[in-house]
Amino acid sequence: MRRVCLLPAAVMMVALVLTGCSHYGFSASVKTHISSVAIPVLENETVEFAIGQELTDALIEGFSDDSSLRVVGEDEAESILRGTVVRYSRPVLSYDAGGSPREYKVSVVAKLSYEDLTNGTVVWEDEITGWAVYSASGESGELATEEEAQERALEKLAQDVLSRTVQAW
Repeated sequence: MRRVCLLPAAVMMVALVLTGCSHYGFSASVKTHISSVAIPVLENETVEFAIGQELTDALIEGFSDDSSLRVVGEDEAESILRGTVVRYSRPVLSYDAGGSPREYKVSVVAKLSYEDLTNGTVVWEDEITGWAVYSASGESGELATEEEAQERALEKLAQDVLSRTVQAW
């Protein structure tokens, strides 16, 4: 009977499990002096009702989930994220063989600025877009409605804003 030494295999398995469970995030080990952010309701220059509030909610959720910055009211914040939803569109992305729309692309564009309130400086200012595609036929495995695509577009936009805000750390 052959004996096999399991120690090297066990060490390798432990190493793989530990590295596989490692976490990568934007929360830096060296943080700035800013620990909180206020996110007032964004203005809405589009005809899409409540899109400013919906993006605000997505931003608050994204920052809260990340926990790099504590979301607080303006009176206690060390930084503030302000902005306006400036464009909402839903153009046809592709057509089927009969000329009917097959896919639509929902895009949400916001002009945003992030300001350090402790020293009164604008950290960044930009126009950021979130988008998602949905199927007009509602095929399995795809986003089936404009509302689902809008939600996904807002989530992507909020994630980009979060990354932009904390990546310099």
